[in-house]
Amino acid sequence: MIIPRISVIVVAMLLLGTAHSEATERLYLSSTDDKALIAYKIDAKTGALKKEFSVALGGRGGPLAFSPDKKFIYAALFAVPKLGNVVVTLRRRKGKPPKIVKSAKIAARTCYIRPDKSGRFLLAAHYGTGEVTIYKIDKGLCTNEMVDREKTEKTAHSVEFDRSGRFAYVPHTRPNKVYQFHFDAKTGQLTAGTKPFAQGPDLSHNYHQPRHFLPHPTLDLGFTSNEKGGGLSAWKMDGKDGSLSLVQTLSTLAKNHEGKSAAADLKISPNGRFVYVSNRDLAPLKPGTLGKDSIAAFSIDPTTGALKAQGRCSAGRFPRSFCINTDGLFLYAACQKSHDIYAYKINQESGQITFMKKYKTGKTPIWVMTASRP
Repeated sequence: MIIPRISVIVVAMLLLGTAHSEATERLYLSSTDDKALIAYKIDAKTGALKKEFSVALGGRGGPLAFSPDKKFIYAALFAVPKLGNVVVTLRRRKGKPPKIVKSAKIAARTCYIRPDKSGRFLLAAHYGTGEVTIYKIDKGLCTNEMVDREKTEKTAHSVEFDRSGRFAYVPHTRPNKVYQFHFDAKTGQLTAGTKPFAQGPDLSHNYHQPRHFLPHPTLDLGFTSNEKGGGLSAWKMDGKDGSLSLVQTLSTLAKNHEGKSAAADLKISPNGRFVYVSNRDLAPLKPGTLGKDSIAAFSIDPTTGALKAQGRCSAGRFPRSFCINTDGLFLYAACQKSHDIYAYKINQESGQITFMKKYKTGKTPIWVMTASRP
């Protein structure tokens, strides 16, 4: 039987629609106390999570990062028996849990890891020892071969590149500084920038101390989440030497907020239109009691980069890490003290988020990130 052309087109459209609905992403979560990497399938249409598998890591989980090609996951661990502080490399596999293929001992416990854009080096920020270390990556596997070690100050909280990969930034909370480096992509070494650091905002009160840094995907801007008190700052990035100049600082808290709060993670939507910061309520609450923890949303002017507050949405206890899916439709917050993930839908016009559902996780979820399924 010959099927009319229009019917063929309709069938093809239906098949494509089905394929799209099944083209899901995966969310990876690092659980500190369960010493595991837990993966969830993300429904492409609804954003719902479904647990797929759990991989034992052999140590207490810390920060995660993908290789640039997303073929590997790097997981920083601490308290690994006989080794101490380690970065393990896991190979992602289609339809199977990722497999640990390399374990590399590193100098000290790290709170943040990031591979360079070439995938040849892994940078680690060390909060307690106040430094950045760089390790060679060989064929996607992180090794223990240290190619550089740069002392800064205590409370080095993260390390990130500008979008070109030529400059690296290391925010420090207590000294209220963002250290600035030039990065040599051939050797993996850092050298101090023209200005070794940028002073953090609100120096008169030692407030808004920078914690995490991210570059805007298209504008010559960077953003920091500011831990003490809860804040967000925009920085102009000099295209020649990478130096940062403070442009704007806004509070991530409600005007009538009472009590102490500390900002944590920072994420920018894939289209560069919105930026989000998590707030952790520091009030001593009983287990099972929710506080004033929240995710704050801001819009970014596409021309000037000016920030505008778009409100907040409540979260579970201590949303230390969160992520945005690759389409920019959903946001997932790992709530460290309530042991759950809060899932939100992102309004594509305003950037405001709406709570959808919470999911219980392993104990002490410390880090989350998403990627398309292999």
